Amino acid sequence: MSRLQKDDPSHSLEYLDLPTDLAPYLNGIYVWRTAETVIDDHIPAYSGQMVVIAQGRGRMQFGSTDLEDAGVASFLAPMGESRRIVVEGPAFVCGLSLNHLGWATLTGLAVDEHQDCFLEPDYVLGERLGDELTALIPRWHAGTLDDAGLAGAMCDVARKALTPLPNRQMAVIQRTVEWLASSIRPDINDLYATLPYSKRQAQRLVARFFGQSPVRLARRFRAIRAAAHMLRPDIPEPIETGIQAAFYDQAHMIKEIRYFTGLTPKGLQQNAGSFADYLLGPDGRTPLDPFAATARTGNAPPRDGDG
Repeated sequence: MSRLQKDDPSHSLEYLDLPTDLAPYLNGIYVWRTAETVIDDHIPAYSGQMVVIAQGRGRMQFGSTDLEDAGVASFLAPMGESRRIVVEGPAFVCGLSLNHLGWATLTGLAVDEHQDCFLEPDYVLGERLGDELTALIPRWHAGTLDDAGLAGAMCDVARKALTPLPNRQMAVIQRTVEWLASSIRPDINDLYATLPYSKRQAQRLVARFFGQSPVRLARRFRAIRAAAHMLRPDIPEPIETGIQAAFYDQAHMIKEIRYFTGLTPKGLQQNAGSFADYLLGPDGRTPLDPFAATARTGNAPPRDGDG
């Protein structure tokens, strides 16, 4: 068994261009290959995914000692903590990485009720679209779809599933992401001041769209952003100082980063090419820009109504 190794010719990860109409909903579209027989690694707490495993097998460990099989087509629900992943190769995976707005509009599922698990396409999309997604795999094997064609067909399925959110609910997602991006330790009162709901309603909606209360959500993104900084070479000293100040002490920082990424800070730096490196490193696609108070929130067309 092995971890991924960066610059190993047996692995390749390619991010494809985002279609303009889907850009507000996606972190990225990716094609990943590995010739490894078995990869045993951890995935950081990451966004929801719409995934086709056209070759090989993928399994993850969600709390129990058993590994759960992803199947050939599935949705990986948004994750609240790092999880072990085992890939049996050679493998080929094509996926859409959904941002918070994308998960809400494509699936309609509350994250606090659906997280850290695999979901069947039929459950998420309904039988017709679920079958359409699964039917793409034999077309790829037959050569009637190349890699880009498979990704494009998956985008077509996603388009058919999108249901726009009411304006006020979309504002909760956009403003929460902006709040998370504003600081490594954002003030929770700043969030409540921007939302068009009472404090209790805001807490409920943040849990629905992000899976956790604002306080726990800020904790998770503090660790993820710190890890993303650590995966960049030559961190500016003011940023490094700010990261250290965001945690109680060194032990607390190590514990939090490991819980949410699967690796300690030292492990992040020593395991170039790990899933954490792929997803959170300089070439990754995440909802938050770790170096600026900006966010990839999307500007989706709103639905009429206040909902």
